[in-house]
Amino acid sequence: MEFTACRLCGSVPAVDTTFRGHRGMLVLMQFLSTPGPFCRDCGLGVFRHMTARTLVQGWYGYASMIITPITVIMNLIRRGKVARLTPPQPHPYAPSRQPMDPGPRLLQRPMSWIGVGIPVALVVLIIVLASASGS
Repeated sequence: MEFTACRLCGSVPAVDTTFRGHRGMLVLMQFLSTPGPFCRDCGLGVFRHMTARTLVQGWYGYASMIITPITVIMNLIRRGKVARLTPPQPHPYAPSRQPMDPGPRLLQRPMSWIGVGIPVALVVLIIVLASASGS
């Protein structure tokens, strides 16, 4: 019998997926990825980490204003693959260790709220500047 094991802890079941991140800079940008397979707990932990960092670091460039939301949506879709898995169990035929602690949910992380606030603040700033220049 063949099992797909988590690449981080060796537990089963696991699903093969890749979580992505984006770091926008004024002129440059950096695309990040962490490939699986992941068990449920490790996958949720990687999803939360990569997505929270993308929400904070992804907005700082022209193209990044479009790429960041797409990256977050892609991660949300991939999150579903790992969230539907049963709780991780030790691999019956290979070594495994304790799965990663997924940590707080995405919207329970202060970094996520800061990341969501950045584009909102930018839109408010643009509106204020546009209305001030029109007067």
